[in-house]
Amino acid sequence: MMLSFILTLLLIQILYPLALRYSLVDSPNARKVHTGHIPLIGGVAIFFSFLLQSSFVASDLAELAPMLLAFTLIVLVGVLDDFKDLSFKIRLVVQALATCIMLFAADISLNSLGDLFGIGAIHLGILIVPFTIFAVIGSINAFNMMDGIDGLAASLALVALTGCYISIGTTDTYSELLLSLMGSLLAFLLVNLFAKRKIFMGDAGSMLLGFAIAWFAILFSQAEGEHHVFSPITALWFVAIPIMDTICIMIRRVMKGQSPFMPDREHLHHIFLRAGYSDRQTLFIIVLIAILFASIGLIANHFQIAEGLMFLSFCLVFIGYFFLLRHSWLLMRWLKILHG
Repeated sequence: MMLSFILTLLLIQILYPLALRYSLVDSPNARKVHTGHIPLIGGVAIFFSFLLQSSFVASDLAELAPMLLAFTLIVLVGVLDDFKDLSFKIRLVVQALATCIMLFAADISLNSLGDLFGIGAIHLGILIVPFTIFAVIGSINAFNMMDGIDGLAASLALVALTGCYISIGTTDTYSELLLSLMGSLLAFLLVNLFAKRKIFMGDAGSMLLGFAIAWFAILFSQAEGEHHVFSPITALWFVAIPIMDTICIMIRRVMKGQSPFMPDREHLHHIFLRAGYSDRQTLFIIVLIAILFASIGLIANHFQIAEGLMFLSFCLVFIGYFFLLRHSWLLMRWLKILHG
C-alpha cells in the first residue's frame, strides 16, 4: 500500500503540469462551481500506479493481462470523455467491450445471484453474459455519478475495496492488488481534499473505480470460482450508496419523462448541500453511512446470516432511500433541523 501511495503522489506531480499544458482540466460551468481550471489527472495517476504495482506483485503477469487490458480501455475512453464530452452511447459501447474482456478473456462472470429467496441459488444460465454486462456497466456509471463533490467517489470506492480486502483474509495477488488501489486512493484523497494544487479524478478515474470494484466483486462473490469469499448480496452492501443512489435517480428521471442519463443535481450529496451542509460535512456523513452498510455486509457474511434475510433487508433500505429521494423536500427539512 505504501508503495502505491508514494507512486501515485509522484505521478500526480509529474502529470499536473502536463494536464495544464494540454488542457486536461475541468472548468467551471452551470453545474460545476469550483474556482479555476482543475487538472483531471487523479484517475490517470491511479491507473499508472496500478500498472506499475501489478508488475511487482504478480508472479505471472500474463494472468493479469485481461484485467490490465480492460482497465486500459476504460481509462482511455474516460480520458477522451474528460477532454471532450463523449456521447453516453459511445461510453456504454466501450464499457460493454471492456466487460466482454472480463467475461471471455479473464473468464470472470456473474453466474449466480445467490440464494436470495431461501429456495436455493439463482443461476443465470443463458442470461450470464447480458446480466454481467448490465451489472458492470451499472457499477461503472454508479461511481461516475457519485463524483459530484470532492472525495466522494474515491471515498466510497475505498469503503467497497476495504470490504473486499477484509473479506479475503489472506495474502495473495488479488489482496495485494486491492491494497495497491487503496493506497492510490488515499494518495488521491490527500491531494484532492488538502493540497493547495487541487486535482480531480475525472471520468477516467470514476469509471476505472466502478469497473475495478465490479471486477473484484464478481470475482470474489461467485461460489463456483476459486476466489469465492462472500455472497453476491454482501457485495451489494459494500456498494450500497452508489448503487441505490444511481437506481433511484434514474427511476425518477424516467418517471419525469427524461433520459436516465441526463445529468442533474438531485443526488443525495446535492440534497445535503441544499440543506446547508458543507462539502466536507456532506462527505463525512455519506461516507459514514457507506461504512455502516459495508459493516452490515461484513458482519452478515462473517456470521453466515441467511442471504434471503440480507436481501430483504437491502430491499427495505432501498425502499426507504427511494422514498427520501422522491420526497427530497422532506429530507431537506429534517437535515436542516439536524444542522440547526
